[in-house]
Amino acid sequence: MNVKTIILILLSGLMAFIGYYALMVKDDYFSIVPMLFLAAPAYYDLLRVEFKRGLLLILILSVYATGIEALSIVTSFPYGSFNYNAQLGYKLFDLVPWAVSFGWVPLVIGAFAVSTRVFDKKLVQIVLGVGLLVFADLILDPGAVLMTFWTWNNPGVYYTIPFTNYLGWGFSSIIGGLIFYCLIPKKATDNLSIFSVLTLSLGNAFWIGVTLSGGYWIPCMLGILLQFFMIYAVDQKFDL
Repeated sequence: MNVKTIILILLSGLMAFIGYYALMVKDDYFSIVPMLFLAAPAYYDLLRVEFKRGLLLILILSVYATGIEALSIVTSFPYGSFNYNAQLGYKLFDLVPWAVSFGWVPLVIGAFAVSTRVFDKKLVQIVLGVGLLVFADLILDPGAVLMTFWTWNNPGVYYTIPFTNYLGWGFSSIIGGLIFYCLIPKKATDNLSIFSVLTLSLGNAFWIGVTLSGGYWIPCMLGILLQFFMIYAVDQKFDL
């Protein structure tokens, strides 16, 4: 086990600890601030290897993420009918909090950074990247419900989350992946470091802590499985 893996394990433990107590506090400090903090490594790493195209990707995906969230709030497509609560700050057009894109875009960067390192064929990379994003939401969304980030108007059987949400994540993630690969050349993705996946891995650790604290055992166990995979991927495929 190398140094970078040990560092990731220690940071994961710290984030899980923070997430465990975040549910008890459940205020703006444990909402917007960690989201912005965790977005920084993925943004930094992408801009480090491909500044102009990376910046364009971040801008496009940020607008796209905000727009598709607003679309779902108004029409229920593609995620289902839900509404954001106050924890994530000011709502653009009284629909979507301004900070939402900082939560999703770095996950896209991390998921497709991993899939690029694991497989060579582009189609398989997209499938794995989309799969990672949907799997991550099996942990993230129950945690967000516990933190009352948003409320589902037509609750589903999986911790109030409807199945349409995961179909929507698959749909939006496919588009996000296609945009990622259209804008970021292979040379740049090959040079992404461990920083590109910190948002995905440490964010997942945070939600492990939240779901553990709330007694949501299925997403907690799924989060632990995802964390093992992320640690393995970092150990085998990424440099500092």
